[in-house]
Amino acid sequence: MSAAEQKKKGGAGMKLRIEIDPECEEEIVIKSREVSDKLRRIQAAVDRELNGQGEIAVRKDDVELYVSYRELLFFETDGSRVVAHTADDCFVCPLRLNELAVLLPHNFARASKGSIVNTAKIRSLSRGPTGVSAASFANSDKIIYISRMYYKIVREIIEETRLK
Repeated sequence: MSAAEQKKKGGAGMKLRIEIDPECEEEIVIKSREVSDKLRRIQAAVDRELNGQGEIAVRKDDVELYVSYRELLFFETDGSRVVAHTADDCFVCPLRLNELAVLLPHNFARASKGSIVNTAKIRSLSRGPTGVSAASFANSDKIIYISRMYYKIVREIIEETRLK
């Protein structure tokens, strides 16, 4: 199908263009002829990413619940399942860690091969002599260990998101 035929059918699709300019303030601009459902979903996804909002479906016993990203402390693998932790509870998550890494907002980062941590909830980091670090959380006794391979990334995200 030619480009002219695609335009007639509305099949030209949306284009994505990213311009890198170290001198400018970051901005997201979407140009469109009209506001469509697709455009609203894109806007909502960008808003969730920028504001760390959104929810994820998890299970506790036989009940499906929706937990806000803001409540989540970390995700970790437990055998073949992924467990989502909040300050007071834990839930089974139907997604794998690699799927979560794509879905979750920027303040979530890999802490180890088997875990993802919400850097916005970390209260303190303590480095051990072996290079493994422990992250503790405000209003919770839970701790997650951050492997030395991922420590630098976690620290960078903490600094980037908190020192704005």
